[in-house]
Amino acid sequence: MTTIHIVADSPLPPDRVLASGHDFSARRAQIFSAVRLDHFDVHDLGEDWADVTEGTPVGIGVNWERCRYDWSRPGSVKAIVTSSNVYAAPGSSWELRASPTAGGSRVEMIWVREFTRGPRGAIFGTLFRLAGKPIFGRYARETLEHLRTLDHT
Repeated sequence: MTTIHIVADSPLPPDRVLASGHDFSARRAQIFSAVRLDHFDVHDLGEDWADVTEGTPVGIGVNWERCRYDWSRPGSVKAIVTSSNVYAAPGSSWELRASPTAGGSRVEMIWVREFTRGPRGAIFGTLFRLAGKPIFGRYARETLEHLRTLDHT
């Protein structure tokens, strides 16, 4: 299991950052660039949870994951992978945390990944371990910038 933990600051308040984590409208693809609407399906949605499949084209097909999102805990939105063609379930998750600062929010994004057995899991598991920190660091900063820009339009 590999964990990547990225911390960044945002001028937006924590509630706005966290709301983006459980915004399952078409706007999701504008905030999270890895989400493609043609590989996005909200199966069920409750007051503080959702069952969602999201996929990302990666050149050799689509990596997809079905997650149980939970935002019942203050300060956090957590997605537990329940099924995927690349991530092991159980064992994989993504979490968005936000806490107040004088200038907005301290934001944490935490990816915990175990990979499926087989070629796809081996390839992406190796990439995740070797290059994941800079790739996901850039992705986290881009996501926060997308959210900030959309929040001002």
